[in-house]
Amino acid sequence: MIRSPLALAALAAALLAAALPARAADRLPGVLATELTDADVGDAASFGRNARWLGLLSGFIELDTDCSPATPTDPPRTNCVVLNPAPATTSFDRPDLAKITLPGKSTNSLLCHWQTPVANVFWSNETAANSNARFVLRPYYVIENEVLADPTLVNPLTGLPFAGRFEQSLIAVNELQTMAPGFSASRLYTYSRVCIGGAISRSFLVDSLGLSEDQAKQFFRKPTTIRIGLRGNAQLVQFASINVGTRFLGD
Repeated sequence: MIRSPLALAALAAALLAAALPARAADRLPGVLATELTDADVGDAASFGRNARWLGLLSGFIELDTDCSPATPTDPPRTNCVVLNPAPATTSFDRPDLAKITLPGKSTNSLLCHWQTPVANVFWSNETAANSNARFVLRPYYVIENEVLADPTLVNPLTGLPFAGRFEQSLIAVNELQTMAPGFSASRLYTYSRVCIGGAISRSFLVDSLGLSEDQAKQFFRKPTTIRIGLRGNAQLVQFASINVGTRFLGD
């Protein structure tokens, strides 16, 4: 039987893909005939895999010297934090502002983040002396997965059992300046922090959290809930409107 060169090439590619290990064949067909390692590419588990859009979280809060509604008929400002009088520092922590739940097997080995704050901050020094003007914003994510419910698993970062969850924090803003009496300033923060090692990866679960290789694989095969919270510090801030949106991708 005579076959065209195109048909022969397709047949050869199919045979090569069949000969590759399963984990290599579903990434970049025909590139490698052996398994990759982290020493080769830095992250062998995700190498060559297509990106998958997995969902979006958005957390909103306000900082204000008075969190009362503008009028008696307006709804309460439930996500508003009352600022301490200047020059005292205000620490804030608002958990569980939003959540998503990813079905099991949504991703193979990685949850990547595109975290983008949109924060309007207004400072004013109404004291009689130079003082620090500060704004620190640390979005954090509570990761829940049934693999972490094993009572024998202890989080090495806290020394306590996971109890089904752990926390990841990704700093967004860290601003500090000296402000003279009577001086005021404002700033809009809007820029993204994008995945490098990932918010969660198979290697992070093993190397940093102490899971076994099998437990780390099972983690990505189970549903995962992600909750967003916002914490930080403010000093000489008169008002701030903060929204942090985070989109997740997988492999």
